[in-house]
Amino acid sequence: WRASRLGDEIELAYGKALKAEDREAGDVPVYGSSGVVGLHSSSLVDGPGIIVGRKGNVGSVHWCNVPFFPIDTVFYIKSALPL
Repeated sequence: WRASRLGDEIELAYGKALKAEDREAGDVPVYGSSGVVGLHSSSLVDGPGIIVGRKGNVGSVHWCNVPFFPIDTVFYIKSALPL
């Protein structure tokens, strides 16, 4: 182990707004603070990734092995280290 500050290892990034009516048919999971809320045709983030609720289910944590689309009710973790 090495000592470091959390901010030196990860960055919490905001998801992006994607209304249900704007989603296109696909197999990419769309994550909200309660978990998968739908599917879309394109991803915002290459997997794997960690998703953390920031509205609604604040602090809920989800893991996704595949590319995914986090909406604006969550943060997702950008890591300097491999997940």
